[in-house]
Amino acid sequence: MEKPNMQFCADAGGQYCPCHLAHSGDCIKCSLIRGGKVCNCKWQGVCIYDQLKHDKIVPVKEREETLCKIVETKEIDNNIYFIKIEIPKKMINSLCEPGAYVFLKDKNREDSIFNAPISVMDIDEKNNILEVIVIPRGIKTRPLVTADEVMLKAPYFNGIFGQIEIKSNKNKNCLVILDGLSQVNSINVIKRLIRNGNHVGVFINEKGKRLNIVEEKIKEMGLNINYFNLDENKELLEDYIIKNNISFIYSCGLIPFNKEILNIVDGIDDSIKFAIPNNNLICCGEGICGACTVRLKNCKVKTCKAQLNGREFLSNLK
Repeated sequence: MEKPNMQFCADAGGQYCPCHLAHSGDCIKCSLIRGGKVCNCKWQGVCIYDQLKHDKIVPVKEREETLCKIVETKEIDNNIYFIKIEIPKKMINSLCEPGAYVFLKDKNREDSIFNAPISVMDIDEKNNILEVIVIPRGIKTRPLVTADEVMLKAPYFNGIFGQIEIKSNKNKNCLVILDGLSQVNSINVIKRLIRNGNHVGVFINEKGKRLNIVEEKIKEMGLNINYFNLDENKELLEDYIIKNNISFIYSCGLIPFNKEILNIVDGIDDSIKFAIPNNNLICCGEGICGACTVRLKNCKVKTCKAQLNGREFLSNLK
């Protein structure tokens, strides 16, 4: 008998489900679609198997590419660019979600291999503006910082592991810890935590790369920023977690940094909810190319679509 699949697909039950993986028999969530004899998905939303049976002759609904105007490009640090993009109003709500990301592409390129995954930094809902940070490192990203228009494919949702913990946390004391360029996707997280009535504290590792634009946005939300050095005075972080009875932590850095933070947190209380950014390589965003696949507990996981628990991901990553 097939073992129960505890993965949750970020697209499950949404407008882009069933996807290509379901039609090919490789659905992340549904055991029946994968050829199993019994349903063990424990999914309480719309039945993906039932939808597939009814929609099997209907083409897969795919995210569309849209030509969008770039309204501002500014170099905010050495080879780091802040870009504002005017986007369709219908995309605004979905791109305000924690973990939302988009694919951007040079408007003169037709092939999807030139799509570059970019985290949503912030959304100006009033003016329909998407704000992103781009570092031009190769053929995909270099044209983006000199363009006046760009092809945008969106929305994608799996830029964070631990979204359930973020969205379900209400009226509690929470902590967001930032390090390096991963911090660009923290704004949507902080906004959701505040909207849910949480008190949010922010720590920034001074040793890592700092982005003034992110810090300014955090301060505009009325939050104080605590600066610390993880290598030299992590006791500041430990004291804050204990004294403020923190129930949820978003550790927003690369995997080595997040593992260090998790060790500190679990040394205090391993029941504290924990989320991290999804820093895995993403190429197609649809679970097809396999570039994002990692092995967890001897199982292959497509991390561009599979929503995971942040603590379990770090603890079981091979």
